[in-house]
Amino acid sequence: MRASIIIPAYNAERTIANTLRACLDQDFPADEYEIIVVDDGSKDDTAEQVRRFPVRLLSQENAGAAAARNRGAGVARGDVLLFVDADCINPPDAVRRLVG
Repeated sequence: MRASIIIPAYNAERTIANTLRACLDQDFPADEYEIIVVDDGSKDDTAEQVRRFPVRLLSQENAGAAAARNRGAGVARGDVLLFVDADCINPPDAVRRLVG
């Protein structure tokens, strides 16, 4: 596994789907990167939105974005860790450009 995209999410039901679509629509081989979303104790339907996508979902009690990033990093299998916020839209070449 060359890369892991880690997305901390808190009450991100309105934005997470677009973020995940952008992460899944990369011009990088799909079998060479993974996407991990860490639901940081959301009170909305963030987890339900994430379950619609072929990504790994972790859940934890609310501890903040840094703790969620660390949780994702702790289980990531990629050689390179990429951190994306739950309301960001990456361009299709983001993983390729960052991993090399």
